[in-house]
Amino acid sequence: MVTMTHCSCTFCESCFKKYFSSVIKEKNIVHAVCPLCNLPDVQRGRKEESMEYFSLLDTQIRYYLDPQIHELFQRKLRDQALQEMPNFRWCAHCCFGLLHEANRLRMDCPSCGKSTCFQCKKPWAPQHEGISCEKFKEWEQLNRPEYQNSRLEQLLSSNKIDCPKCKFRFFLARGGCLHFKCTQCQHEFCGGCSQPFKQGSVTKGLHAHHPRNCLYHLRDWSVPRLRTLLQVIDVFTVIYTCSNVSLVGICGVMEFQESGAVKEEPCGRTALPEYSGYCTVHYKECLVELINNNALDPVVLLDGAELKAEMDRWKVPQNLNFGAGLRLLITILLIPAGSALITR
Repeated sequence: MVTMTHCSCTFCESCFKKYFSSVIKEKNIVHAVCPLCNLPDVQRGRKEESMEYFSLLDTQIRYYLDPQIHELFQRKLRDQALQEMPNFRWCAHCCFGLLHEANRLRMDCPSCGKSTCFQCKKPWAPQHEGISCEKFKEWEQLNRPEYQNSRLEQLLSSNKIDCPKCKFRFFLARGGCLHFKCTQCQHEFCGGCSQPFKQGSVTKGLHAHHPRNCLYHLRDWSVPRLRTLLQVIDVFTVIYTCSNVSLVGICGVMEFQESGAVKEEPCGRTALPEYSGYCTVHYKECLVELINNNALDPVVLLDGAELKAEMDRWKVPQNLNFGAGLRLLITILLIPAGSALITR
């Protein structure tokens, strides 16, 4: 039978060997205590008492356990003592440890020749020179490939335009007209609704391709009316708030100015607080984009004059009796914006 040194618990020799062999091989050295009473508490107890306990335990282990297990115990005991020293650090690249006395963050390993940061314990990088660990962590975060890819995807998702024909993606430069010509396939389309760009008849307007939900028409609506359209469909699920990173009180959306600028410049218009950092023009673009993304049709808010203009645009006869007119009106309300109206 084997009696523990710091308590009265007793084990048979076989149990003692199995338990301490398992703990030494699989756990931290601080767990090498009595399995029945968990004494002594080497993590919270006095340092002198812990050193005394491990010294006596080393004698027992040397007698009862295999030499390889005893050697591993001594290595772990040595490593534990080193880690308690304030100037000791492990190399981030190899298994070598060293005492760092120099008054700098960079710590050079004499074993592998590579460097480690003494404070954050990470592999040293040239960008860490002269800046704190907090600043280096920020730089590291901003320059991670995953972060860069996510930022690029976020930028393209809000500032992109895809050719409807060849699907080639362009970075969207705001400003100018909605007439867009693909440089890859030469396809001409509207940047506000992605419909083919073509001249129209007098009744349908100058550009006949524009559906009701195209920015070409909706940018003339007021902000409250656009908000109402988003609310009237489903006020609880459709969110019409946008976020714009800009200077306080100034719209920072980058665009080509109509004065013939050759590079993008900040919008510079006044940004109202209730427009989430946008000016009125770009806030309307944001709302129209949400309207199109949620497949909303502005026809539900058209008044009598606007309905009449819409019917004239698609050459729908208006000299119908009440029942036929009602059925036709319902048909207009149900057809998608921009679709051809088919009647019997």
